[in-house]
Amino acid sequence: MSYADYGYYTDTYGGTKLSEAEFPVYAGKASERIDAVTFGRLESGIPDEYADKVQRCCCELAESIYGNSSSADSSDNGGNGMIASESNSKYSISYRSPADIASAQLHGSSAGLEDVYYSIIRLHLGRTDLLYRGADD
Repeated sequence: MSYADYGYYTDTYGGTKLSEAEFPVYAGKASERIDAVTFGRLESGIPDEYADKVQRCCCELAESIYGNSSSADSSDNGGNGMIASESNSKYSISYRSPADIASAQLHGSSAGLEDVYYSIIRLHLGRTDLLYRGADD
């Protein structure tokens, strides 16, 4: 199950990073993360007042998950991340992924991808009651 479809992604959100074949995979992963953070409150349907926020969140999160998984793959081949360490004896170089860099900028440390993903969810859903940890009445 995904909280956004490809039509919404391209037409309303304006997304271009994901192909029609890739979108369901990454939107599904994004929706699973949204479900975890919202304690399953959306599993029975998205309330009308939050529909656009949830769909936008799903799209941005899907792009982020996609970008971090593809950048991790490309960093193994000399990718586009920042150099984390380099040595001269038997030459070795390792890179920081864009997600590590983004997390460090957000939190002052390399707290990881989960912080980046949670920040996206909080940006879109933070002013709703969907992230409330207490019991529903």
